[in-house]
Amino acid sequence: MSRADNRQERIDAEAAGWLAAIECGTADAAAFEQWRSGDPARSLAFIRVSQVNSSLDALRETGLAGRAIQLEEAAPDEAVPDRRKLLKFGVAGAFAAGLGGLGWTYAAAAHEAETGVGERRRIVIARGIALELNTDSHVEWERRDGMYRFELLRGEMMLERQSGSAPCSLHCGPSQIALAAGGRLNARSVASGVDFSVLEGEASLRTSGSGTVVRVPALQKASVAAGVAPTLSTLSELDAGAVAAWQKGQLQFNGESLADAVAEYNRYLSRPIEIADPSIRDIQMGGRFSTTDPADFCRALTQIYGISAHFERDRIRLTRSGAEKI
Repeated sequence: MSRADNRQERIDAEAAGWLAAIECGTADAAAFEQWRSGDPARSLAFIRVSQVNSSLDALRETGLAGRAIQLEEAAPDEAVPDRRKLLKFGVAGAFAAGLGGLGWTYAAAAHEAETGVGERRRIVIARGIALELNTDSHVEWERRDGMYRFELLRGEMMLERQSGSAPCSLHCGPSQIALAAGGRLNARSVASGVDFSVLEGEASLRTSGSGTVVRVPALQKASVAAGVAPTLSTLSELDAGAVAAWQKGQLQFNGESLADAVAEYNRYLSRPIEIADPSIRDIQMGGRFSTTDPADFCRALTQIYGISAHFERDRIRLTRSGAEKI
């Protein structure tokens, strides 16, 4: 193998490693840009690898990917194509199987992602399409007929679609929310269905049992539940900021009751907050606080509202200051 071939092999492997990191949400954007812009060959390699990754979806649907992956387990005397041939001919399944040492995970390839309590995760789905998962969330997606289809199984997600990207939609039971190019929406699973807020661009909502498509412009919120007509309401700029605050690791309260604020906070905490005094449940809250460290929240309760926070081993208990400890 020539020196040029060795160099291209190395660049291809680096490109595959960057793609895996981006897929898993662990890539450093500045470091990637520095790598990509340092050599035109790197940019071309990353484009090729990205195209192979996109082809993997179509191959999986036809069953070819499964057969290609078996090449990795072939007998020693069987001919196995090298990475350059796989890239050239787009045998994506075998190429993906060889990426284990470069950080590729089948969780990303399987189109499914989860987060634990207090975790966030950002995933680049395809060129111009990305999602971010909030705490304790679970999402699945698939590519079919050139469209990306998402289903939020638990928790909360932010979906972003840039201009020129493939169509994508969010499915909530029999209802479908299509996000226009240039759009950004937040979806949250609730007991009755899904609440979604369009923060940028617009979306269209098609509900079950109706051929009507409802246009949902920016700064509009809709609640989707089976068997119930969707309800739309307007979001103020302040409301929109509160909806998206979790992407910065923050919670923003704009007049919610203490009971609602505590319920929201507990989505992020392994040690939950408990209201021990019912008389303080309806106190209205305001401010921005860290999702993972409730110390500032509890300090504000003490200084502004006269509420004491008792930090115990398995909980944080709230009472009126001076009240007898329970």
